[in-house]
Amino acid sequence: MTPADCCGASSSTSTGSALTAQTRKMQRHGNQESHRMMKQSVTLFLIILLTSPALWADVRASLDRTTIHDGDTVTLTIEASGSDMDTDPDLSVLQNDFAVLGTSSSRRLQFINGRRSDWHEWQIELDPLHKGTLTIPAIRVGRSMTAPLTLKVTDQPVISGTDEGQPIFIKTEIDDASTSPFVQQQIHLVVRMFYRVPLVEGSFSDLEPDDALVERLGEDRQYETTLNGKRYQVLERHYAVFAEKSGQLTIPATVFTGRVMSNSGGRSGNRQMDSLIDRFFGSNSPFSDPFFSGTPFGNTGKRIRVRGKALTLDIKPRPADYQAPYWLPSTELVLRDSWEEGPPQFRVGEPVTRTITLQAKGLESSHLPDIPVAETGHMRIYPEPAETANRTDGEWVFGTRKQSIAYVPSRPGKITLPEVRIDWWDLKQQRQRSTILPAWEVNVLPAPGSTGQTTAPAQPQVNEPATDTAQAPVSLLHRAVGSRMFWLTSGAFALLAMWFLYRKRRSPKPGKTTAAGAETTVKTIPAATARKELQAACEQNDPHAAARALLDWAGAEWPDRPPRNLGALAACVDAGKEEIQALDRTLYGTHNSPWDGQALWEQFKQGMHRKGAGKSSVQADSLSPLYPRWG
Repeated sequence: MTPADCCGASSSTSTGSALTAQTRKMQRHGNQESHRMMKQSVTLFLIILLTSPALWADVRASLDRTTIHDGDTVTLTIEASGSDMDTDPDLSVLQNDFAVLGTSSSRRLQFINGRRSDWHEWQIELDPLHKGTLTIPAIRVGRSMTAPLTLKVTDQPVISGTDEGQPIFIKTEIDDASTSPFVQQQIHLVVRMFYRVPLVEGSFSDLEPDDALVERLGEDRQYETTLNGKRYQVLERHYAVFAEKSGQLTIPATVFTGRVMSNSGGRSGNRQMDSLIDRFFGSNSPFSDPFFSGTPFGNTGKRIRVRGKALTLDIKPRPADYQAPYWLPSTELVLRDSWEEGPPQFRVGEPVTRTITLQAKGLESSHLPDIPVAETGHMRIYPEPAETANRTDGEWVFGTRKQSIAYVPSRPGKITLPEVRIDWWDLKQQRQRSTILPAWEVNVLPAPGSTGQTTAPAQPQVNEPATDTAQAPVSLLHRAVGSRMFWLTSGAFALLAMWFLYRKRRSPKPGKTTAAGAETTVKTIPAATARKELQAACEQNDPHAAARALLDWAGAEWPDRPPRNLGALAACVDAGKEEIQALDRTLYGTHNSPWDGQALWEQFKQGMHRKGAGKSSVQADSLSPLYPRWG
């Protein structure tokens, strides 16, 4: 290599190094510039993010009161702005301690120091479920949470006398005749609400005490009265309560929930609209009139919740000296009868219909027993399905059971119809009584075409000579007339039998009625289902379920004549009478020892049979032929 070549190579190397250093310097400068621009972009983005009302969120909650009385309601207000304002709050966290009665919402726009803010407001009406110090937990609204709040619920202040000074209050009373009731006796309960504020709407809570049946009596009554110089409107409601077992009975407090017209605001639910109306009309706004309630311009009212007082009663068991198989506590029991034709005329082979009506004051028809009608030796009876109904006079329930019976005599002469007796407990006299339809003695005429020798006087015997030739035509004539009369009578009986069967098939089935008296069809469950329910009740030693299952089973076995209570069932079964009576004493007697269902199930696990019936109780209970066989 020449020196020139070496110099050339050295020059080339120096030039390349200079270029490389310059390139590196430019790259470092570019990186610094890019980093600076990135920092500026991020800073600008954060400034926009933090100052934009659309992206900034704020959620807060407040209560209109922090201390309330038991039975009062409180308003929870939740406000949200920014990104969370379009998401409804999650109120499920309140369900353990509060009942949510209603929710309303509104939006508003604010400008503060030139800065705009949009707000969404929810107002939630809450009814505390407990007394004491309650916590409203944090409530989620979108991605944000409210702060927890504390509410103190105290006892209602005691107001003496007739609660004077209160604009609205409830009184619950028991009439004097019901202060010491027996089991199954009607308890007359009266609920009165006194108010001197205009009501917009409202309703009473359902009355549902444990171990008792409740029937509403009639329609509500409205009137005016004066208490301590103040005029009140009164809303009055009557109930009939029937305790199902002896011991202590608690009747829960009646609660009225509704709205009353407020003196200011609250018309449309929109504060801006209400403010405009108030500024324009002042205190004499026409939209405050009750005519506009329920409209967008009217007064939607303030929600209220008023609670009365609970009552506790001691229910007495059935008296130990009461001897009847069924328990009928009543203030008045009436037994009457009527005949399809009056006066009735009895004739051999012809049916005569008698209707017996049992009515008890203070008892529902489901508590009334079957009307006991006995057969006599020469008078067959054919009862039709019973008709039951309830009615009310606004203070008492009147249960009615009506039974129609067809009597068909089988021989002429004097026949006595036995008396009809119903035993019951007189609540006025506090003793057992009997209401009786007296026995009837009827005169039965012979069938048409018969000789009637039993009623005609005996003729003296006359010894007269008779010849065969004279007697032959007379004998043939009597035979011809008798044969013709036989066929006419048989045809008439056949027509009557067809008419009676047609009427029987068209007769209404027994019905269960409401307190107003409207009849509904009794729902009958299959016998197999009722038997399984009885077995389960006996295994669990549940006397109430066992009684229901027994009566359901009997109703399925004998739908035309179902026993209405345990006493009636015990009187008609072939086996198990003592066990049914023991169950009845457990439910309504003075014994409070636990009931063992094993003995009852042993009697009925092979089936339920009517007294005097074979293994097929339904077939054995069928009626014998309506008309006697002639010939």
